[in-house]
Amino acid sequence: MKHSTISQSAFAFSDAFRKRPRDDFAFELLTSFPTACCEYASLLLAWFLVEEHPDIQVELVTGELVGDRQSRHVWLSIDGLNVDITADQYDVRLPCVLITSLGEWHARYDVIHRKIFDKNFYLSYEEAGQLELFADYQFLSQQARASH
Repeated sequence: MKHSTISQSAFAFSDAFRKRPRDDFAFELLTSFPTACCEYASLLLAWFLVEEHPDIQVELVTGELVGDRQSRHVWLSIDGLNVDITADQYDVRLPCVLITSLGEWHARYDVIHRKIFDKNFYLSYEEAGQLELFADYQFLSQQARASH
């Protein structure tokens, strides 16, 4: 898989997230994007990436900040790359889409969990949550596809 095509898709999806008014999100945790929603933003990004690039395998990575075990962060790992659309919540100087090799910025976290992305993840939520996540994903993915 070409890293540039993954990058283009991630930037388009992040841009759709950032352009949507906060009050328009159905799933309440997404209204603070990019802050405090790294897991859900990463899940929606993973969903988009596997639809756009069916030949990739996406892992959801959870890490604990070295020296502060209460601080956790979630990002994606794809073909040796970390893909993160919420890292800028920690430092506004970071790009809105942080794509790095293994190590680098994400090395500040001890990985505590890795999980292969499952497109049906939202089915484990209550019906209202399923509908909200699905509605937000539909909107974001349509916007991202229209832009690239």
